[in-house]
Amino acid sequence: MRLWWRQGAACLLALALVLCALPARAHLMAAGQGTVRLVGDSAYAVIAIPVAAFEGVDDNGDGLLSAGELAAHRAAVSAQVAAMLRFSSAGGEGKVIFEDLLLTHAQEAGVTGESTLVVMRRVQWAAPPTAVRLEARIFGRPGTRGAQLLVRAMLGERSEVGLLTGAQPQYDFFAGPWSTFLKFTRSGGEHILLGADHLLFLLTLLVAGAGWRYWVAVVTSFTLAHSITLACAALGWVELPARLVEPLIAASIVALALDNLIRAPGARRHRPLIVFACGLLHGLGIASVLSNGGLGGDNRVLALVGFNLGVEIGQLAFVLAVLALLHLVRTRLAPPWQARLLTACSVVAAVVGSAWVVSRSMGWS
Repeated sequence: MRLWWRQGAACLLALALVLCALPARAHLMAAGQGTVRLVGDSAYAVIAIPVAAFEGVDDNGDGLLSAGELAAHRAAVSAQVAAMLRFSSAGGEGKVIFEDLLLTHAQEAGVTGESTLVVMRRVQWAAPPTAVRLEARIFGRPGTRGAQLLVRAMLGERSEVGLLTGAQPQYDFFAGPWSTFLKFTRSGGEHILLGADHLLFLLTLLVAGAGWRYWVAVVTSFTLAHSITLACAALGWVELPARLVEPLIAASIVALALDNLIRAPGARRHRPLIVFACGLLHGLGIASVLSNGGLGGDNRVLALVGFNLGVEIGQLAFVLAVLALLHLVRTRLAPPWQARLLTACSVVAAVVGSAWVVSRSMGWS
């Protein structure tokens, strides 16, 4: 057998192993919170910043900020806060005319320190802003990697929720429906392409098929199912705790992998029904990210449509890439090698999925 035929099979196995190496992260909750209210020519903000974002202020190294530490390093903390948070409108940065730093419970008996520092700030412009950009560069230090900041902005009766992360440390509030749609479309695509559990499920699903009829049926079933629960959960019609949903998503990977190993290819005509049931679980997991990322404000329908569209675009890109590789492998490998490839990928998926079930059930990820 030619060497490059084997390289094709190796590429598919490498894809499975890459998915194994990706962090089996559950859909994270926001690590910080904040509110911004626009009134007249000013923005009034209250934002909780993790203590881990600051440098040189935790004297005793306990990961907390005490009232004494804040008093001793207030000037340094103020300087770091000034570099971390920026408000701008129409390209112009707002002028900070008031700022205070506080620890919400540090003065109470028995409280030795706080894990977050609350920043209260008033920012002013020459004219009333209609759209505001918040830049929160608080994710650079090791203790804040993977952290998220969830901020709700209010302008009169309007409200919008934005999620800021290390990858996207800025958010434009009240920038208009089209901007909202594009932001959530991009977010949906990034989520599915960075979601190791969803990608491993799709890989395990696709590698078991040998024809377009099978692939179209199972991908359509999965798409329809997760779209239903994504919409229902994001709109608040269905709600299940993440500590239950996340292990079940991992378990669905194990179940699909075992089905690949036990059933003969011809006995998989009921696979779309199994995939539909699993897809309902995956939709609940995807919805948790969307809810945490700002669906609660205005334009919620537009945000939901954009996010789901991004998910489908990302999923389609992954499916087409895998199918192209499978086509190459299946046209170059003899049937025994095809069976071995299916077995290898399914075993990897079963092992990785089992590890995720345990870690997520124990709260390790």
